[in-house]
Amino acid sequence: MTRRAWTIAASLVGVAAVVAAALVLSQGATPDAMPSASATSPSVTPTRTSSPRPSPSVTPTSSPTSSPTPSMSTSGLLRIPRDAKGNARVLVTGDSLAAGFFASTEAQGFSSLVTGALGRVTPTTVSRAHQTLSTVAGVTEVPPDLDLAVIELGTNDVGIPTPLADFEAQYGDLLGRIRTSSPDAALVCLGTWTHDGAAYDEVIARSCAANAGRYVSLAGLFAVAELHGPAGRDTFVGTGDEFHPNDAGHRAIADAVLAVLAR
Repeated sequence: MTRRAWTIAASLVGVAAVVAAALVLSQGATPDAMPSASATSPSVTPTRTSSPRPSPSVTPTSSPTSSPTPSMSTSGLLRIPRDAKGNARVLVTGDSLAAGFFASTEAQGFSSLVTGALGRVTPTTVSRAHQTLSTVAGVTEVPPDLDLAVIELGTNDVGIPTPLADFEAQYGDLLGRIRTSSPDAALVCLGTWTHDGAAYDEVIARSCAANAGRYVSLAGLFAVAELHGPAGRDTFVGTGDEFHPNDAGHRAIADAVLAVLAR
């Protein structure tokens, strides 16, 4: 190849290089790829905490009940039968309360207050202080043809204590004797004079109802401090204590009995 030819060839190569460079510049640079999200940047997804669903309020179908303490019956007044002259034969049997302990005078004991308020009556009171049902029932001769019987027993049985099954059998036997001799008599059964005689009161109330009688609770009266004591007071049976009813207590017991009787 001649020198001239080489010169032309070299010139053509240079022109081609210039053209190629121009083409590259006209296309621009290839962009970098978009960076991917950092794997260390946690994607925050909020924890969904739903409000706790309230528990439905439960309305009890019935109120819970413990063993009920019987209360004075209000199912009607007891009628006291009387003879043609208007007389009524009345029996009061019980422990020291029936004997009037510790009223100021015997006339202020509840037995005397009850019979005194009934008008023309022939009263019989059988009482044994500090004795249980079995003892008092054993010495109680039930008169025939009674018109009213008031039973005040059980307080001393709470203190012994007399087994409930025995107490119920003995109490039922006494009421049965009254009903046998005097089927039409009005019957009033007093509860115990103490703060812890509920089980015995239930027996008394149940037995009394089974014999068509009226139960009269003394628990509420016993809870009133002004109705017994103070210790050391003078009474017709000696020095009074804090346990037995005072004059006001005997009056309250008598009123509770009279409240269930038609007079």
